[in-house]
Amino acid sequence: MPVSSYELDQEVFRLLKEGRAQLDNWQGAASEIADYVASWGVERFWAMSRSPVLRGGAIPEAGQGSEEQRRYFPWAVARVVLCSIVRDDLGIKDTMTTEEFQNRFRQLNFNQQVLLTDLLIEISLAIQFWTMRMKDVKDSGNSV
Repeated sequence: MPVSSYELDQEVFRLLKEGRAQLDNWQGAASEIADYVASWGVERFWAMSRSPVLRGGAIPEAGQGSEEQRRYFPWAVARVVLCSIVRDDLGIKDTMTTEEFQNRFRQLNFNQQVLLTDLLIEISLAIQFWTMRMKDVKDSGNSV
């Protein structure tokens, strides 16, 4: 099923807004996702996007947990958005453990793996864009 950039932006923005009060804690990590995926791959991204204390794979509260957990809030957003886009088509759920994801990812064909990687990079660019817009709004003294 094709995904429009509008739907992608809408979903990213909706989830990022949940953490806007703690923007200073995680805005730097928002710009690192695409480079990380390009350098290290989707499997390592998946491991980094999961908080070790959030066993269900939930998005960590932007203002809760350790500094490291708060820092990876946008990474969890990327994981959840990716799964909402591919839905059940590829058998990937945002609640999968790293091991479950690795096993499933390795069962995908090359084109499906590339699709996931490309989608994740597009999602990360949307996260970076909306993070900067949220920062601009915050710096101007307005509300999102």
